[in-house]
Amino acid sequence: MNQEQELLEILTYYSQKPNPSQQDNIVAMLREIQDRLGCVPKGVQEQAAKAVGTKPAVIGLLVQRFPSLQSAAYEHRLIVCTGQRCSMQNSHEVISTLQKELAVDKEGFSQDRTVLFCTQNCLKQCGKGPNLLLDGVLYSGMNVQKAKELVKNIKTMSLEK
Repeated sequence: MNQEQELLEILTYYSQKPNPSQQDNIVAMLREIQDRLGCVPKGVQEQAAKAVGTKPAVIGLLVQRFPSLQSAAYEHRLIVCTGQRCSMQNSHEVISTLQKELAVDKEGFSQDRTVLFCTQNCLKQCGKGPNLLLDGVLYSGMNVQKAKELVKNIKTMSLEK
């Protein structure tokens, strides 16, 4: 069975469930789609919305809300703290550097689409800031130079895969 057939089978199954637009059903459907496709792309989100009778924006919000769901296949997730204490320690310079070095687009993806760049209000490591998480690993005391080195390391990791 090819991917299109598998997707159609998933959409049909969930569209026929009682209360198909219930959040639990939608999230289960999205997880199953991601298991098959590796992510839940925008076009598929629109198909899923139609299948369960909801708006595409609802599907998009659920994909954003649940960290286990991805709208695109990427290798690394980079989260930078924008909390007050990190901001006071020039996290905005780190953010600008990372966005420039990775060529982050409006959706938050690096130019090569291997990195998803996000911000979060606080990473709960205020005394060590500016902070960021790369694939769940905390990096503290960041500055512009460390940010540039991190980007080089990310690119090296992506090339090794």
